[in-house]
Amino acid sequence: MKLPFQLGIMTDEVSQHIEDAIRMAHEFGLTALELRSVDGLQLHQLEPQRLEQIGEQIRKAGLAVCALSTPVFKCELDDPEEVKRSKEILLQDLRIANLLGAGILRGFSFWAKADVPFADAFPRIVRELQSIAPLLEEAKVVFTLEFDPAVYATNGAKVARIVEAVGSPWIRALYDPGNDMWDPDGEVPYPDGYEHLKPYMCHIHLKDAVRSGEEVEAVAVGTGQVDYRRLFARLAEDRYAGYCIVETHYRLRSKLTEEQLKRPSGHLFSEGGEEASRQCLQSLFGLLGELFHEKPQQ
Repeated sequence: MKLPFQLGIMTDEVSQHIEDAIRMAHEFGLTALELRSVDGLQLHQLEPQRLEQIGEQIRKAGLAVCALSTPVFKCELDDPEEVKRSKEILLQDLRIANLLGAGILRGFSFWAKADVPFADAFPRIVRELQSIAPLLEEAKVVFTLEFDPAVYATNGAKVARIVEAVGSPWIRALYDPGNDMWDPDGEVPYPDGYEHLKPYMCHIHLKDAVRSGEEVEAVAVGTGQVDYRRLFARLAEDRYAGYCIVETHYRLRSKLTEEQLKRPSGHLFSEGGEEASRQCLQSLFGLLGELFHEKPQQ
């Protein structure tokens, strides 16, 4: 099956052991891994020697590290010390990105406060992002801003506004249609979220969910309410050639807590991830097979 885009998986959605993620990538013919936490630790908490070992393992496996999923700017916007610490983590993660050959680093738009509307926080968010653009340019790493229900930019429309206002080629958008299922504004993942982000998008995460009233339940990609059939067809039509990274974000025998969804990392987060990720990939490839199957020769 020839796909118009590249596929990979978030390693800690499989396991905290990098070997398990490599094995699953080979099993499904994936070409890349995205790193978030390994050995129970976030990337910036790992020793340099361990990071070199991880990079060597991945290279020997014939896989690419396409991106780093970092917690940068998952912090309080109005707390100078927290912002400073987040920028220190950014510097560490940029060095790790260079070490591992990753050209993309994922980050956020600060924890949302109920008494501070997005419009009020917007100018400060833009300034903080503009302040890191020189660091990104120096490292030659693109910062992709992801929307999330716990931060100020809860959907594609808000991320698009921020990225446009920042005005830097080193700060782009990450499109995660599954996250729209948790959007308090109710943005439709596709086509609405996609249309907002298309001019700024350089990376995609894949997850799925079902929403019933105020309750949202994560499910395997292609079995929920995100219109992945039309989205994948559109990606092919628009010649998107970047990465689509599976971020499973659900478990078969348990349910991730709100805290785990806000701060995914560590051994407890990865428990049950391998079997859920396998089911997710099987579902995904079933859908992709229907859409992009090779026509028989005449």
